[in-house]
Amino acid sequence: MFAALASSSRTAVSRSALPLARRANSTAAEVQAAQVAAFDKVSAKAAKLPYTVERTSSGELPVYTDIKNGRTQVKTIVRKIRGSAGALKTDLQQYLADGHIDPLTPPPTVTVRPTSGHVEVKGRAVFEIKQWLEARGF
Repeated sequence: MFAALASSSRTAVSRSALPLARRANSTAAEVQAAQVAAFDKVSAKAAKLPYTVERTSSGELPVYTDIKNGRTQVKTIVRKIRGSAGALKTDLQQYLADGHIDPLTPPPTVTVRPTSGHVEVKGRAVFEIKQWLEARGF
């Protein structure tokens, strides 16, 4: 039921709308109203930033792991960035440096690919980046 709602409207549904969407006795109008309210709350928080990260058609955040060279080179890629990728790089670099607790290793390196506009982070940080993006309203 929920997958049909998300694919028919092509909008991202936040987790706060899930309990209402799963109720058997709720109407489609109530579910849609909850989705719109959750989207407005999220978009108001993200509207203040100089960049946006659009969700995929399935409603997920476009954060992926890229593994190369016999599983020795691992990086995390953030795609679908609109606006200033440099500002996203700076904010993400600050977040990863603040959360880095190992004093013997440097925090992960964050770079912007100029041709594609993707932000790449050295290492595996998909879960942390997705949590950070959701907290920022994307």
